[in-house]
Amino acid sequence: MQNINSILVGVDLTHADRLVAEELNEQTAEAVERAVWLAAMFNARLEFFAAMDLSAHTKHLLEEDRDHLTHNVEDEAHQVMSKLIEQAKEQGVESSSKVAFGHPWREIILEVINNKHDMVLVGTRPHGFTGRLFGGTVMNLFRQCPCPVFAVKIDEEPEVPEIVIASDLSEVSSDILNFMVSCAQVADMKLHLVHAIDTRLDERLAGLGVNEETLKKCTEDIKTEIENELNEQLAQTDFRTLTYGVQVHVLEGSPEVAIPAFIAERKVHLLAMGTLARSGISGFFIGNTAERMLEKVNCSVLTFKPADFVSPVVPE
Repeated sequence: MQNINSILVGVDLTHADRLVAEELNEQTAEAVERAVWLAAMFNARLEFFAAMDLSAHTKHLLEEDRDHLTHNVEDEAHQVMSKLIEQAKEQGVESSSKVAFGHPWREIILEVINNKHDMVLVGTRPHGFTGRLFGGTVMNLFRQCPCPVFAVKIDEEPEVPEIVIASDLSEVSSDILNFMVSCAQVADMKLHLVHAIDTRLDERLAGLGVNEETLKKCTEDIKTEIENELNEQLAQTDFRTLTYGVQVHVLEGSPEVAIPAFIAERKVHLLAMGTLARSGISGFFIGNTAERMLEKVNCSVLTFKPADFVSPVVPE
């Protein structure tokens, strides 16, 4: 199981036209609540981190009256963060806070690197904000943050949440599976280990005159082979100790279509998935399949990187 000793939660302090609002927006509040819960579960330290991305006009105003305005903004931010620290303490979680200025995704990654955080939590876009659940900040964290990133969507908390673990049969997906099984030992969850086989080639081969029965048998053979490999992954975990066990699913269709459809059909609460790095390149480039899948899912997402991943983000 991946050790979670230190968690960072991104805190968006802005609201409407206010640079620092007294009340958190509901997306940030949801991420904060989940981060405190996880920190308590893992007995991890927690950092509330706010990065303010100021407009050129605001920066100019702050430069004009650096001592007064900058201190006022920082003081207001720290007042809000101190309330979060008190709330966490009431739940037995020790925490700290930090305020920075700059692009949130970049400042979060630098904070992760400098303080060796093991997980980042952030809120998603508001409902109906755009056609996509994940904005630029979250996508940049998915691409470039060296530790797991948990993008939390506001949702009704089910009695027993359904979790999809998307496996590409890699070492990263085995790590994710082990982590989620360990989580399910602490809090009941219904885990689904899922892989999708792309059958679009079958359609092209059929168009070239390949016998339908031959294609059907080939697909069934591949599904059986994949199911065996998924069960081998599962056998390396303690899944038998779980209340609901782990269900294995081999879906037909392109992953970016079949997996989001499965998630929507089952009303899945969380998708846990790995993301790909091009070998030989320092830095993360999210795979095209993963990127297209993330555009279509409408649930919380937890992404993991390969163990040897190196973030391209460096201090200026």
